[in-house]
Amino acid sequence: MNKNLSFQNHLFQLRLGLFKLAKIKSSCVAINQRNIDNYKNYSNSDINKLLIKIDYLKVDDIKLDLDFIQKIEASRKVYKGNSSNQINYFINLDNGYEKYIEAMKSKYKKELRREVRRFYEAFETVELVYFNQQNEVSRFMADMQTIHNKSWKNGTLNELEVATVNELANKKQWLGAILYANGNPISYMHGTLNSDDEYLLINNGYDDAAKNFKPGKVLISKIIENHTQFNIKSIDFGSGDSVYKKIFCNDVNDIYSALITKKHSRYAFLFQIQAWLDNFYSFVKRTSEKLKLDHKLRAIVRKN
Repeated sequence: MNKNLSFQNHLFQLRLGLFKLAKIKSSCVAINQRNIDNYKNYSNSDINKLLIKIDYLKVDDIKLDLDFIQKIEASRKVYKGNSSNQINYFINLDNGYEKYIEAMKSKYKKELRREVRRFYEAFETVELVYFNQQNEVSRFMADMQTIHNKSWKNGTLNELEVATVNELANKKQWLGAILYANGNPISYMHGTLNSDDEYLLINNGYDDAAKNFKPGKVLISKIIENHTQFNIKSIDFGSGDSVYKKIFCNDVNDIYSALITKKHSRYAFLFQIQAWLDNFYSFVKRTSEKLKLDHKLRAIVRKN
């Protein structure tokens, strides 16, 4: 077993949806596709010894056919896997916009065209502005924050630093887009552009007051339509099962995402608590959507 292991301090968070209930200090070994060769020859005994020294293994983006995954599951360890993290949705634009629209499900195509037309008819002026230069970061961040403060996501953007966006812009790896209606910022999206012309989404949001006009979907639709302007070949929306991803995305990748620990350990118990919280949140979310109370509940949470 490799003795030069890279142990990391990590904060395990108990969450109820977007809400962070507790932060618990922990130690882990992060395993991903870049370092899997250091670990895939581990025996079950090696894995057991590793889990004695740390709280858990943090496995991300490991291909499902690797023997290492089979060994972990065969050893009957306790692991917390978030089912929404099993699918990575993205838009493949290799064949161009016309082919992409042509292949879209008929009901989604009609719905999208209707919503885009309705949005443009609702406002006197509509403008889509792209940001990719370092001297444009401050304006983008200010307008993005304005939108975010009026969105149901309010309070969840604290992980994004101006320095991070500046660094990406300096490397020519950043692209932001804001949709303005009657001169006011109403929807935003931004992410990284890599060398494979893949646009990886970092964050997006819209003004909740305009939700009936679907500004988020309109913005994404226009970015797809104008994809050749920045030579975008694909858009990676990351994991999750949001409805808009299923409408827009025409391709998926299977990924493996899990936390692995020993049976009967403190973290095995915490993983079980998180599973209960996830199930409870899903039940509340489904019920509120059926009763059409979801936006009212979000408004109450923002006020508190």
